[in-house]
Formats: sequence, C-alpha cells, structure tokens
Amino acid sequence: MTFEKSHMEMHQEDEKISEEIQNFEAVLTKLYSESEKNPNRVLLKIDSLFTANQNETDKYKSQIKPNINRSLHSFKAELFYHIDKYKESIRELNFEDDKTGNTAISYAANYVKLKDFKTAKSFIDSIGNSNGDYYAIGNYYESIGDKTSALKTYKYGLKDDKSRKHFIYYIWTQKRVEELEKNKPLLNEIFFPTGNPSFEICEICNVDNEKREKIMNLLIKMPENQNWSSTTILESPYDSGKDYYWIRVTAGNRERNYYVYPKNYEIKYFNAKTKTLKTLEEWRKGNKNGL
Repeated sequence: MTFEKSHMEMHQEDEKISEEIQNFEAVLTKLYSESEKNPNRVLLKIDSLFTANQNETDKYKSQIKPNINRSLHSFKAELFYHIDKYKESIRELNFEDDKTGNTAISYAANYVKLKDFKTAKSFIDSIGNSNGDYYAIGNYYESIGDKTSALKTYKYGLKDDKSRKHFIYYIWTQKRVEELEKNKPLLNEIFFPTGNPSFEICEICNVDNEKREKIMNLLIKMPENQNWSSTTILESPYDSGKDYYWIRVTAGNRERNYYVYPKNYEIKYFNAKTKTLKTLEEWRKGNKNGL
C-alpha cells in the first residue's frame, strides 16, 4: 500500500510538470505566430520571459526552468537569423554546450550567411545523425555552388533514410532533387531548424504513434511475450507501403517477429529465417510453448 501510494504521488507530480510544459509550449506557439509580423517586439517579450523564468519559485515551474531557458535561447537565435542578425544569432546559440544536431545546423546556417564557409563546414561535419542531416549537408553544397555534391548528398539521403519517408526533411530532400534535376536555381542558405511547437516535423506521426501504441499494448499482453524487454519496429506501412507493421519483440532470452495489420490489428507470427507467416493459432498449435 505504501509503494502504491508513493507511485501514485509520483505520477501526479509528473502530470503537473507535464501540464506546465504544455502551458509554456502554448505561450511559445503564440509568440512564434506573433513574430511573423513583429519579430522585434517578440524579442523584447522573450527577454521578459527570461527574467520571469529566472525568478520563478513555483514548485512545478521551477523544475522546467532549464528547459524554458534553452527554448528561449533557441527561439531568440532563430528570430535573429530571420531578421539578418547572424552574429547575434550565433551569440544566442553559444549557450548550448552540445554543438551537434539542430544546433550544429543552426550555426552552419548563420556562417553561410556570413560567407564563412569554412566554419560552416566544420559545423556541418558535426551534425551527427539527426532528421535534417542530409538535407542540411545538401543545402551547404548548394550554398557554395557545388550542385554535383548537393545532388549526390540528397540522393544518398533518400536511399539511406527510408525509415523517415514521412518526415518533412525527407520530403524537402525529394523536392530539392526534383528542382536541381530541372536546373532550377541553387539555394543560397541552409534551413534554420525551428523550435515552434506547432511545426509538423511529421504530418502523419500522431496517427502512426496512436497505432504503434495500441500494437505495443497488444503484443506485451501476449503470454509468449512475458518477461518483455524491448520492441523494435522494423517496417511500418508509412515507410514501406505495405499493409502491416513488422515488429520484433525481445522477451527473456528470445526474439520473436510479428506482422501486425492496423486495419483490424490482427497479429501473425513471422519466421524471419524461413520467411514463413502463420496465424497465431497455427503457430501455437505447432509450437505449444510459443517458442
């Protein structure tokens, strides 16, 4: 009973913190919208939010102060970039210790605008494996007038990044290939990653996530998957164009593969070695222990 009470209290605390995060994101979304017409006014409002966050004493808001501080710096850097104040944007980015991923792309975008292509390339090389990596690298090559390398990078990204077909960066990459092959003008900038909470990085991800969550719950409840330790989605309909999810479950010391059809959430057992597919009933009859 003591453990259960403690667990419930922790859950309630997490919910309150989550609520504060959602409240801040609502404010941020509104400011992003306002910044489209009056970025300078929003910059002043961001400074006010910095002060308010620094002086915050509320139990739950205080726990997300570092998150808010980070988001405000990123937002300010983004606004400075869009009003052509690239050095000021770089100054705001300097708050972040991690110079990889979207932060590296943001740095590179600024240095391209400053015509410091050598420094821009150093950040391009440190992006790492993020959703926009190939797109950003291709943007860089376009910015220095190297169409051949840009096309090569974009096409490699499309080939290597099939699991991200429904992400906006994959779609943007496809469009750049089409434009370049039609001899349209080269880009002269690297896209600047946005921190806008309303930005749809993946148009169908919410729908996909709902389906994945339901599938996970179904698989975990199966008696064969007791002692579950991990789940890997190897294929999804949004990436493969097929009508099922291919999912690998590790339970105990065994790995099992399943096809799950989101149309009716039917689960079938897939033998990855023999490439054979069976209904759960057929599989269980031939394998009483579900092994």
